[in-house]
Amino acid sequence: MILHTRSSFFITTFVLYASAIIFATLALNAYFAQTWDAQTFIQAARQLLDGNPFDLYAQSRAAQTWPYAYPPLHAIVVALALVIGDATHILPDFIWARVPALIADIGVAYALYRVVLKKSNDGALARIGFLAGLFNPVTFYNTAVQAHFESEWIFFVLLAFIAFESGRGIFLPTIFLAIAVLFKQTAIVYAMMMWLTMSLRGAERSEATKQSANCGLRIADFGKNIAASSLLPTIFSFFVFLFIALAICSPFILYSNDFVFMNLTYVEQVPVQTVSWLVGVLGLTRAAPDALTSDFFLLRYSTWITLAAAAIISFIAARRGWSLWQTGIVVTLAFFLLSRKVMGYYYVMLTPFMLAEFLPRRRFDLILFAIIAAAFIHLAPYDAAWTEPAHWWIYALIGTAASAVWVWLFAQVARANTESTNEMPKTKSSPRSLIIISLGLFSAALLAALFQPLIANNGSPIRAPILAPGLEIIAWRAFGALIALTLIALAIFTRATRAWGTLSRRALIAPLIFLLVTFAVYTLTKETTAIVEVILKGLGL
Repeated sequence: MILHTRSSFFITTFVLYASAIIFATLALNAYFAQTWDAQTFIQAARQLLDGNPFDLYAQSRAAQTWPYAYPPLHAIVVALALVIGDATHILPDFIWARVPALIADIGVAYALYRVVLKKSNDGALARIGFLAGLFNPVTFYNTAVQAHFESEWIFFVLLAFIAFESGRGIFLPTIFLAIAVLFKQTAIVYAMMMWLTMSLRGAERSEATKQSANCGLRIADFGKNIAASSLLPTIFSFFVFLFIALAICSPFILYSNDFVFMNLTYVEQVPVQTVSWLVGVLGLTRAAPDALTSDFFLLRYSTWITLAAAAIISFIAARRGWSLWQTGIVVTLAFFLLSRKVMGYYYVMLTPFMLAEFLPRRRFDLILFAIIAAAFIHLAPYDAAWTEPAHWWIYALIGTAASAVWVWLFAQVARANTESTNEMPKTKSSPRSLIIISLGLFSAALLAALFQPLIANNGSPIRAPILAPGLEIIAWRAFGALIALTLIALAIFTRATRAWGTLSRRALIAPLIFLLVTFAVYTLTKETTAIVEVILKGLGL
């Protein structure tokens, strides 16, 4: 790369990424940026600033079609961003609402840089981890398109894992995990994972601890002495975690029952929204042809089943000596397979753990597979309320195929733990292929978003025609320009990464195919599902 110093590398990539997110959001403004989640988060932040803060959940239920159904931290950080926006009057609220997630994206990428650098002692490999963790299409979708905040809680999960594996006691990891869960409930699966790992590792150390004569009771040694026992670290960590969570949430809980309802009951009642084999289960078990939920136990108790699976996987992984990163991968894949709601922005959960575990081991093939799979699956058609009920089996087949991909990756990740460095399969993948594909997919998504204003279609994406009459020529020209610019971007990446290994020309196929999907979604319509429905209707189905 032309950026030789660390400071110039980080500053330049930060500016490029922030600029890409801001310009894409402005381009998508009329179609994406001000709808659904962005407005939900802005309304919640405004309630904290201008109304009774503890009435946040009741007011959100009353004001929003999709109300604020998360712990309070994200609303708080969005409120802080809006305060800056109100003071500066530089950018609209829907940009400032994305600033916390944008900063967290950078934080996740830098955390990956530190993890890879520590595990591999290779600065170039660490930079690849930083770039792939930041410039990938799912991160773009999470922040620029959906205005969601997965990176905020993921950042603190990564910090917890880093602190725990660095042997810094249990206080710091516990604090980080508590903060993660206070951003979003999903983080609890990783807290459970670390507690189980902590318990089993503590049990392995307990015999050595009993033989140690140097276990003083000084306050300075308190955390270390607790961490050296077996179950005490887990118990202590749990109660510290509980104290922090209750300290933040108690005012909301005591004010009304809306907090508990929105964070627990409401989440359990959401429709099945996923690209998964569970769509087939829904179609076979629902009471009415147009129902989006079912009393079948796999769907009714999806949350508890997912938590149980995460606990079992974590226990087995800890017994086998897996790292937290590798366990995090399989727990995330289990979440994709079992949760009743896995929207496109959820897939950003996978990439950080894949990079942290397999980039130092130079398993570029597995990382590349995960990035490409997430890129296509996060934009895949899914069964929705406005689709034709008779088409459910088509979405069930699509979901089953996606689940098969994750099952295959699950098996490969589990198998990789038994391989030594010398036994690793010889693959044609290289760090150069990895970074070019990741950047290429990101560029395809970005450019497709920037072209959206050319196709001024402000109508509903769930009603035909997707493309208004008279705009066909403009659409073809936009698509041609998108292809040309993406090819130019790929050529630039290819030239700039010559020092990072060989490049298989077949590696460029994925970004070029992805052009079709991103153009269809970001330029023509909000969802590929709309396109599928139009095609099926045209076929008379």
